[in-house]
Amino acid sequence: MLRFPRLILILVCMIAADLAWSQAQPTGLTTVVWNRDTLDFGVIEEGAILLDSFSVTNTGPVPYQIRSVRSNCDCTVLRYPKTPVQPGKSATIRVEFDSRGKAGMAQPGIILYDNSTPNSRSILYFKGRIMPRKKPKNAMGN
Repeated sequence: MLRFPRLILILVCMIAADLAWSQAQPTGLTTVVWNRDTLDFGVIEEGAILLDSFSVTNTGPVPYQIRSVRSNCDCTVLRYPKTPVQPGKSATIRVEFDSRGKAGMAQPGIILYDNSTPNSRSILYFKGRIMPRKKPKNAMGN
């Protein structure tokens, strides 16, 4: 006879734990506004390292969370907030672009996988022209 009340007690505890866990987790999608989606660095010489940032403001009702980031170029380093950005607050994503070994037009993309609408990701870009370094002439004048 004690099995049935014990089973109900276990079931109630499991439901309560699940409810507490789900309330602790940010759920749902939010909206964000970026200060810009493209960083135009103009014309630079190959080998230059650019440091800049993007700013994002959470305009939605739930905390904004960046889960992971990807870049289509090994020339970028990103620093982004690991903690949620609360509604109404802003955060900075710092970026570093290394143009070493690059030449010509460049437009590397950065994908931030997050909880923003409409598709749970934000895409940012660098854009510009990288001029090849002039090679020094040797003693023969070549």
